[in-house]
Amino acid sequence: MKKLLLATVTGAAVASGAYLVSNQNDTYTPLPQLDYVPADTVFFWSQLEGFPYLEYLDVLPDAYKNAHQFDDLVEHIQQSDASSNERFFINIMESYTKSLKSSEAFAKTWGADNDFKMLGYTVGLLPVGRAKLANVETFINTIKTAADKSDVRYEATELAGLPVTRFTIEQGDEKLFDIVVSTKDDWVTLTLDTAFNTEEDLKVALAATKPTKALSETNRVEQYINDYHLDGQSLAYLDTTLLVDAITAKDPQSNTTRMLDSLLALLGNQDDLALIRNEACQQDFADMASNWPAIISGTQKVEITHNYADLQMSTVFASTDKKVLDAMSNARGFIPEHAHNLNEAMISFAYGVNASQISPMVNTVWARFASADFSCQPLVTAQAQSKESNPAALAMMTGMLGSLKGVSLSLFDVEVVEHAQNPGQPDFKSLNVLATISADDAEALFNIAKSFEPTLAGVTLPADGSAIEVNEFLPAGFELDAPIYLALKGNHLAFYTGEQGKKFADTLTKQTVEANGMMALSMNTNKFFKALLKGAEIAGEDLGDEFEQFIGQNTQMQINLDVADKGVVTDSQIMIKKL
Repeated sequence: MKKLLLATVTGAAVASGAYLVSNQNDTYTPLPQLDYVPADTVFFWSQLEGFPYLEYLDVLPDAYKNAHQFDDLVEHIQQSDASSNERFFINIMESYTKSLKSSEAFAKTWGADNDFKMLGYTVGLLPVGRAKLANVETFINTIKTAADKSDVRYEATELAGLPVTRFTIEQGDEKLFDIVVSTKDDWVTLTLDTAFNTEEDLKVALAATKPTKALSETNRVEQYINDYHLDGQSLAYLDTTLLVDAITAKDPQSNTTRMLDSLLALLGNQDDLALIRNEACQQDFADMASNWPAIISGTQKVEITHNYADLQMSTVFASTDKKVLDAMSNARGFIPEHAHNLNEAMISFAYGVNASQISPMVNTVWARFASADFSCQPLVTAQAQSKESNPAALAMMTGMLGSLKGVSLSLFDVEVVEHAQNPGQPDFKSLNVLATISADDAEALFNIAKSFEPTLAGVTLPADGSAIEVNEFLPAGFELDAPIYLALKGNHLAFYTGEQGKKFADTLTKQTVEANGMMALSMNTNKFFKALLKGAEIAGEDLGDEFEQFIGQNTQMQINLDVADKGVVTDSQIMIKKL
């Protein structure tokens, strides 16, 4: 749980760093470097407009830089009998970790400035990273220094007129591959030279020659920006159709398939994909991939100053499967207003679901696969197995939920102290929390709950929305000195304590239960982790140093999951204020 919580918080912040921009232009200006990106790249990741990375780095809290995890790994490797290759990569990682200490250190280490642009993509199976820097030689010198410390060989040469530095990665006397770095003007390019690619592939990867068809010759970037309401300054996507086609060898002449075949042959596994590399499987897998053709991500709004960063991003699991999207849309539920607001709670989670549509949704998804006309033998076998687990029984389990449309839990504020009668046990000096259940008929749901808990049998909720105290009904171990209230607020059951809990419970009366989302998560990291660490300290539990880094970092985040007409959408916002 500890690792999951850290991954959620830091992952959101690190991901935001991949899609940051400095300008607020409403129009997309094509980047000339797209002329060197193959149109058939499986993966694309970019910062298309100049981004003030140094300014952003000064605003970004230390906790989100994840430097401590690199430090632990560096220390572990240094204490072991590491190979020269391992030392090389660890030295690079160590340089990166140290460079995060300040914008000045980062600039001196990597040659970056406040007009940072970058591209990441593939030429067949070759990964390519390109970046616009203030000083490209600084970047290369940092890599050379890491190689010198590790006894990794490198040489300066030329390829198609470009200056190239090759860092050789070996195992014994056998060369595995070269890490190749080249420069042209203020752009540095990094890729690999392997046994499964040709020299022509390498020239394209180093932007020495243009691909047969470039991404700039398509309207893909513009289309994604327009279709998914992005701001046009950063974009990333994974092309699932091209990935599936490469694996099944639908187009044997594609660069990705050709390199994959060569790699499998080098590994002695050339027959590993034979089972799905036939006309039937190629068509069936292509049809499936066409229903979910890509994952697209990019910025919608970014504001960065010396004092704060406000980042809004969107990720879309694009789909053309109208039946599945309609079924998922019908299962959308209600998210209360306070759970959608970035500034309200220490931590809040809301799940919107139309309980009456869960079974139809699952049945639709199941039927799409179970009734598909497959010819590919592995899919035919999987389909036969799926028919043995008909989800129709799910209707019985969800039927009792009746008109349920959503649930939420929000912790607005808490002050943790040591329990007066039980030293070593956390207690709450103050607590502001609200749990909600929303439904077309919330009172009916409460009556169902009463049938499972005899002590509630005589409880009647006032129809006017006034609250009753329910401390006496709490299970053993959940005692609280402050009064806990339960109220019927229109079509919402509200279970709350504290002034803020009451405040937001009272707003529910005017909120109509309607389909407005699937999930919402928000967190104020400073407040939440401060309370968490206080409770752990009282209980004598050591949570390590990871959580302490969030104290004093004024960061709020909001993540929303929903279904739109073009796919499943995750929107996120992160507000970082420098203290």
